Parts: sequence; C-alpha cells; structure tokens
Amino acid sequence: MLAPFVKTGVKIFEQTIKKIDIVQEWVQQHFPKISPLFPPYYGKSDQFLPYVVHTPYFIDDTPPGAYDFTLEQNGKLKIPIPAPCQGTIRRTRFQGKNGSFTTAQGAGQIVELMCDGTNYYWLMGHLVQGSPPRTGTRINKGQAIGIQGLTGRTSGYHVHAQIHYHSGQRITNRKITRPFVENYIKFLRKGSY
Repeated sequence: MLAPFVKTGVKIFEQTIKKIDIVQEWVQQHFPKISPLFPPYYGKSDQFLPYVVHTPYFIDDTPPGAYDFTLEQNGKLKIPIPAPCQGTIRRTRFQGKNGSFTTAQGAGQIVELMCDGTNYYWLMGHLVQGSPPRTGTRINKGQAIGIQGLTGRTSGYHVHAQIHYHSGQRITNRKITRPFVENYIKFLRKGSY
C-alpha cells in the first residue's frame, strides 16, 4: 500500500538531487569570477573633503559597460580624483587625440588601478594629461590618481570609468559593476574626514 508513495518520494528526491548538482556546478563555474570582485575592507582612507557628484552617473555604452560622472568641489571641476580602492597603478596611457568634440577621439589620459585582493581593476579616463601617478605606484584608497580633465573626446569635465578583470576583459555586466560605482560615489559624497 505504501510502495507507490515511497517510489514517488524517491523519484522526487532524485530529481531534487539532480537540481542541486546543476546549481553547484554553476556556482563552481561562476563564483570564482564574481567573489574576488568584493573588495576587502582596508580601514581608513586618505583624507579628502566631500565631493559633489553630478548625475549621479551616466551609463555609457561607448564602450559597453562604462560609466561617466562629473566631480565638483568648491565650484571647481579640475580636481583630484580619489582612488576607489587600495592598490597599484597597473598602467597609464593616452588613448585617441585631443581636439574639439567633433575632431577628438578616445578616452584621453587614462589610469588603471588594480585593487588589492581582487581580480579586477578600475580604468578611468579624460584625466589631465600627465596627471596620473607612475605605473607600479602603491595607492591608498582616497589618494589622488589623477586630475579630472578634458582629454580625448569629451563635451565637458567628467570621469569615464570602466571595471576590467586582470586579464583585461572589460566587465559589461552592470549587475556586477553598478554596486562598485554606486559605493564609490557614496564614498566621494561622504568624504573621509
């Protein structure tokens, strides 16, 4: 009399186990790619006064996955850009060419900052030419990594930000990158005094 119920229960149990295996397999394949994106806590940062952050950001799809935001402090726009994390300057370079909005190209002066304890780095563009620290420089969270500028193709002062894996692959999934950008903007608006 109980045999059909036991048989049905065993079947349901086996199906559940298969589903759990599928989920475990997915987590093992994808979790290593996502988990290092959560930066460790570094304690106090370098001190800076709060910034006004306009927009709070624009979603920029040139290239896909990028963000743009304008920083202001005491009515000034040509100001230092605080580092979003503690890390090392991976590379600085100039991309494109300066000129008017119709003749200029690229992101201009770029700095790339590798965040300690993670597998990603921030790329920030349109900085004042020559303003980033040198490649290999150790940076504290909040320390200036360049000056917001007008290099490359831009219609006004702003920071162009992207997040990449160490391999260089740009992260276009905004479910992953948006929390980092939003936390960085909160950090800028709060300041660290």
